[in-house]
Order: sequence, then C-alpha cells, then structure tokens
Amino acid sequence: MARCEVFDPEEVAIAHVYTRVCRRCFLLGDDPVSGTNFDHRKVWIEEYLQQFAACFGIDLIGFSILSNHFH
Repeated sequence: MARCEVFDPEEVAIAHVYTRVCRRCFLLGDDPVSGTNFDHRKVWIEEYLQQFAACFGIDLIGFSILSNHFH
C-alpha cells in the first residue's frame, strides 16, 4: 500500500513511531553482559532525529530515548 493511500497529503497527521533492539542488546546504558557503556549513542540518535526531521519536512514534537528502544 502506498503512503499516499495511508496518509492524506492535504491533512496534518501525527504519528507515534518507535523502534526496539533485538536479542536483548542495549541501545544506551551499561550492558550487563559485556560491561560496555553505550551512553555516547544518545547524541548520535538525537542528531539523526533532527537531521531526518529537517530533510523530510517533519515537525518533531517530542522523543524519548531509553536503554533498549526509542519513541
């Protein structure tokens, strides 16, 4: 199904988008298995969200970044 069939281009839409990691991997924080800290990734994710919002003409209303997923 094409995106134009799902969202009316004449209408403003708000979408809740999220993604999760697989296999109990850690996106942020301390990984109990490897002992590695992944907090440096938060800056990367924030920068990518801002960059994608600018490129695709999206107003980023809010976001939340957790240890194993983000909204």
